[in-house]
Amino acid sequence: MKYVVYGLTSVLTSSAAASAVMRYAAALLQTGSSDLVAIPAVDLAGVPIAVEVLLGPGVPVLAEPAADDLLEPEHREFIDDLAERTRFVLARRSERA
Repeated sequence: MKYVVYGLTSVLTSSAAASAVMRYAAALLQTGSSDLVAIPAVDLAGVPIAVEVLLGPGVPVLAEPAADDLLEPEHREFIDDLAERTRFVLARRSERA
């Protein structure tokens, strides 16, 4: 599990989802783009939620380790979606070059 820290708050999500967010944020930075992303997370009571964040240049975001959770969710659909978005953004960048 990892915390995705955004502004003055953080959201707890799976390690794989946090890594996907960081890769997508890096791709958006490289292309000067931004996007709204609903990160699958859990609230303080452990209830699944989605937290919307705006990713883009000038928007600092970081992922920091959290305690391991044996029941860590996979968030496969979210990770696949961000991977596709990342490929699309980077492909657009390549076409412009």
